[in-house]
Amino acid sequence: MLHMSVIHSQKDTIIYIGDPMCSWCYGFGPELDKIKAAFPETPFEMIMGGLRAGGTETMLELKGFLKEHWQDVQKASGRAFNYSILSKNEVLYDTEMACRAVIVAGQLKPEAKYEYFKAAQESFYFHNNLPNDLDTYINLAIKAGIDPELFHKKLDARQSKMDAYSEFELASSMGVTGFPSIVAKIGGKLYLVTNGYQKADKIIKLLENRGLK
Repeated sequence: MLHMSVIHSQKDTIIYIGDPMCSWCYGFGPELDKIKAAFPETPFEMIMGGLRAGGTETMLELKGFLKEHWQDVQKASGRAFNYSILSKNEVLYDTEMACRAVIVAGQLKPEAKYEYFKAAQESFYFHNNLPNDLDTYINLAIKAGIDPELFHKKLDARQSKMDAYSEFELASSMGVTGFPSIVAKIGGKLYLVTNGYQKADKIIKLLENRGLK
């Protein structure tokens, strides 16, 4: 399980904590690509944080708040946003299914988990697919080379929801209070490298100074 592989592994590891529907995580994508590329031999783990898991607020209620945040992210990162979904008033801003889909994709095809995460981000922020649309996540699974029937069955299973909330709790227990965050396991110790958006160069330098290779 994830708890064992991250916490009890003897290997130095980069641990990314995020949520596919977190706007700052979406903006952080190109920076995370650079960080991964800088440490190609270092194991990379992902933990879903559950930004608004079980959220009950609609786009109508959050429109002003979200638009302001998205504009800030776009300005800082240069990533393109499609703001049209903010006008779909009755859509719930609930991030649980997106997180669960990434976790299931990772269980079925570990090497595809990171790309699935990025595809889920783009699906929402650029293509404006609805956050609780089952077909969206099944189609992303097909594109990732994952059997759609198996994915659907696993996504719907009670265990997948338990796995998701276990990850949310794990993120919290690691002291993470915001996303995106990076925790590095170096020499058997955990270091909170960033709790929020930062440019890759700064993070890479911090990791190198901590002895990550």
